Amino acid sequence: MELNKLTVVQGNDLLEGAYSVTLDEMRLLNLALAQIDSRKPQPDTLYRLFPQDYQRIYGVNPTSSHRQLREAAESLMKKPVTIYKPDTKTGKVRTVQLSWFSRLEYVSSDDHSAVVLRFGQDVAPYLYELKESFTKLNFANIAKLDTPFSVRLYGWLIKAKNLYGRRSGKAIEVTLDLNWMREKAGLAGKYEDYRDFRQKLLEPTINRINANTDISVVWEPVKQGRTVVSVKFAYVDESVPEASKPLRPRLPRRPRAVTGSALEGEWARRCISIFEEYRKKLKSYDVEEKATLPDLRKLSGWYHMIGEKNKQKEILSEVSARSKKTAG
Repeated sequence: MELNKLTVVQGNDLLEGAYSVTLDEMRLLNLALAQIDSRKPQPDTLYRLFPQDYQRIYGVNPTSSHRQLREAAESLMKKPVTIYKPDTKTGKVRTVQLSWFSRLEYVSSDDHSAVVLRFGQDVAPYLYELKESFTKLNFANIAKLDTPFSVRLYGWLIKAKNLYGRRSGKAIEVTLDLNWMREKAGLAGKYEDYRDFRQKLLEPTINRINANTDISVVWEPVKQGRTVVSVKFAYVDESVPEASKPLRPRLPRRPRAVTGSALEGEWARRCISIFEEYRKKLKSYDVEEKATLPDLRKLSGWYHMIGEKNKQKEILSEVSARSKKTAG
């Protein structure tokens, strides 16, 4: 089992669900989630978690790994996860309680003690056949975190990469409401004083994430009046190698060709191919990077030459929108 190749993938509704777990329960849960292939349907087979793997991955004392895994299995079966679903008819948000597992037991023998489990049908839509609105976490990173809240916060922060893309050298910003974090992490009624929340929970958690994972996080409080109501996080993804901004490519010289000729069309297509690839690289580098307006006007002209009216219209619409924004 190579940890760096394992991932934990969850639908975002589940990632942001509300549940309270101990560290042992969180570790058991993630060890089970790491066995799922989120692209495939839910299998009929059972997953098996072994004490020796639990011990090796999490650095648990060998004499207590069996007991910890067994007790975590027994208690986690009784703990549901609450997700929040918007009602399309009323516009209100309804809460739904799901059971993590349809089967979860500890099988003890001299040679092959294990937790045997199957994820429940209710939670399966957030774990299997995921095509959109999901978050993938590197298991090796979350395995190094030693509190449930640090695992939860790390997951919420990583979710933002899906919204902003993998921006090399660019900080990704996320603002999370204090009450929202308490509720989702099963901490309602705890750490209600902001100083208590900051000193006992937030600061130690950020230190853990910075020391053990692939992101570097800074944060600042957000106030309404004198009251801190949320926290603004900004982080850099250190797993993304530094890359320089793509340079504008040199384009082929226009041939001495008759307007509307096949030779002119061939040249226009070459220019389009080169320039669209450049635009793709710019977006990959930073979603906020754009080609210049003069270059976009040239691109619309090339599309006009080859009769691609819809593409020409699309480019000209972008030029118009950006021109108005600049003028404003």
